[in-house]
Amino acid sequence: MHGSTLVGLFLLALAIPGLASNPPPDAAVDPSAEIKTLAPKVVVKSGRLEWEAHKRDLTPWVTLSHEDRRPTPKPRRVDLNGQLNGDAERGRTIAMSTLKGGCVNCHTLPGEDWPGSVGHLLMSYRKRGNSDAHVYQQIFDPRVFNPNTVMPAFGTFGLLNDQEIRDLVAYLQSLN
Repeated sequence: MHGSTLVGLFLLALAIPGLASNPPPDAAVDPSAEIKTLAPKVVVKSGRLEWEAHKRDLTPWVTLSHEDRRPTPKPRRVDLNGQLNGDAERGRTIAMSTLKGGCVNCHTLPGEDWPGSVGHLLMSYRKRGNSDAHVYQQIFDPRVFNPNTVMPAFGTFGLLNDQEIRDLVAYLQSLN
């Protein structure tokens, strides 16, 4: 499950709502399929990979391919308006989901046996002392803080809605 998601995130890293779906020729896609995005599946004890439909069509997303020349929106600074009103349990579900936030694909989080090792450890996130507004911005569009980040701009690119980001903030701020 993590492998197919990682390939999906690697090949198709930044979503842009409304962008014409025209991925580069080296993207893992089947243009004739309903769900065009493909994910590798290891054929046990064969030395082969088979390709199957990914759980989500990611073709509107800009890929990390050098041949993908589709534009991306500029980094977007936002404010956290009102009270956080996030639900930490829903946030945990989003963080662990390979179809939503997928934080665990890159970050180490409590309760996961196969965490990612690319992003920062998030085990005791609350101890960092970041404000809810800072964490919200980091998830919404981390390019505001680091223009060279590989972390997706979940809000700017429409991957997560406002409430889902608030739920993730509540979850991260609950990690002592």
